[in-house]
Amino acid sequence: MSQHAAGRWQNDDRAIVILLGAFVVAWTVFHTVVFAPIGLHPDLTEVYSWGRHPALGYFKHPPLSGWICGLWFSVFPSADWAFYLLAMVNAAAGLWFIDLMAQRYVSAGKRPIVILLLLMTPFFQFFGLKFNANAVLLSTWPLTVYCFLRAFESRALVWSAAAGAAAALAMLGKYYSIFLIAGIVIAALSHPKAARYLKSPSPWISAAVGLLLVAPHVEWLLRTGWLPLTYAYAAHPKAAFIPVAISVAGYLAGAVAYVALPVAAYWVIVRPTWPKLVETLWPRDADRRMLVTMLGAFVLLPAVAAPFLGLELTSLWTMQSWFLLPVVLLAPLDATLTRRAALGTAGAVAVFTILVVVVAAPVLSWLNFSRADKDDRGYAKSLGENVTRLWHSEIGRRLAVVIGDNSLAGSVEFYSADHPDSVPFFDPKLAPWVTPQRMESEGWAAVCNAADAGCLTQAQNLAAFNSRAVRRTIEITPKYLGYSAKPGRFIVTIVPPRALASLTAASPGRP
Repeated sequence: MSQHAAGRWQNDDRAIVILLGAFVVAWTVFHTVVFAPIGLHPDLTEVYSWGRHPALGYFKHPPLSGWICGLWFSVFPSADWAFYLLAMVNAAAGLWFIDLMAQRYVSAGKRPIVILLLLMTPFFQFFGLKFNANAVLLSTWPLTVYCFLRAFESRALVWSAAAGAAAALAMLGKYYSIFLIAGIVIAALSHPKAARYLKSPSPWISAAVGLLLVAPHVEWLLRTGWLPLTYAYAAHPKAAFIPVAISVAGYLAGAVAYVALPVAAYWVIVRPTWPKLVETLWPRDADRRMLVTMLGAFVLLPAVAAPFLGLELTSLWTMQSWFLLPVVLLAPLDATLTRRAALGTAGAVAVFTILVVVVAAPVLSWLNFSRADKDDRGYAKSLGENVTRLWHSEIGRRLAVVIGDNSLAGSVEFYSADHPDSVPFFDPKLAPWVTPQRMESEGWAAVCNAADAGCLTQAQNLAAFNSRAVRRTIEITPKYLGYSAKPGRFIVTIVPPRALASLTAASPGRP
């Protein structure tokens, strides 16, 4: 490598570090400001609950998001900003893995443009906001492809094992990653060197390591009656052919719309001719052609499989599938762009980010506050504090268990200083660490919106066995920047611990 080229690569390295650092800071601030008046989304409080009880699986999803969340909050405080920071660090990790791939295919000077084009999609800044089973795919899919490419090229033991381990992580993130693995297999088999690769130990080492790492989760699935799959089929019941076909059309149209802006930017800064575009989308170089095959497989395989599975698709599910697109577009050596075009692209992304963070964030924050009464999230932070205070005044000890719908129970778990374990939907099977013995010995509180008759009935039925159970009403008025929103009313059913119930039953003087 010439001294000039080496300098260009070093400049790229510095640019990537600065770009990813600015990305994490800017978008963490944005989300913290926008959602300051309201509580966390139920997906986040749910994965926070899982993270406090590491397991081989959870009722909705495999365990990776819970594991990461548990590790994160063993270091960071239980605060909204820490959750948004986790989401942006996860997204930045995905972008970093993408840059590692770009280094292998994109010439010096174009690597930052790969990241900038991806930042023109909503995937990393907006969809990556909610750190859940979908968000972890933003980092695990690029990591898996990068490790596979190194293994395919070198057939080295370490990269073969790393590819299998990364694929296992992706599957432990969400079962949708089966399309990642299928796409990699199709791309590998399409390569002229496929036979040499298959005859080497590399793919079999990857498969063995991957299977070994997912085996404990598979055993858990068998032991629990395939619990996440049961949930998945309940949430996405099998549909007839016509609705599926319509959803597939919408999935493909939405998928293209999501990347329309970066494709338009590529067209402006590269100005490809027709022959150059053909060479880009179906290269003569077998290694680059494998990337195109993977990209196409990641996006199209769900559409092909949907009619056979009876599954209605949504274009949101393509958020982790498009990461190879800017690498494919910028990989050809003749996909040149001027310094002015590069600076213009960086400037456009920077101006958009500044405008969104400085101008849009306060406006969106106020809109969230003004609609606080439309969603229980508007009361979540105060609810956790009030339920805890009420429990302490009635029982005089730590609140250990809270029950209710997924949103309210999860909010109390996160925002209460006691951080009680939550039982979503009044179903202890969904939180197996909360046993009937614990509920008896530690007591529990059920939290319901006063307008939710179904929740109130479930709380009443569950508390019927305990004559010392009491109901209390909490009224919460959200406040923000000196303004007040519409008050909300919540009913808290308090069931004291068994030992305390026995003591108070023997002491009639206690209120």
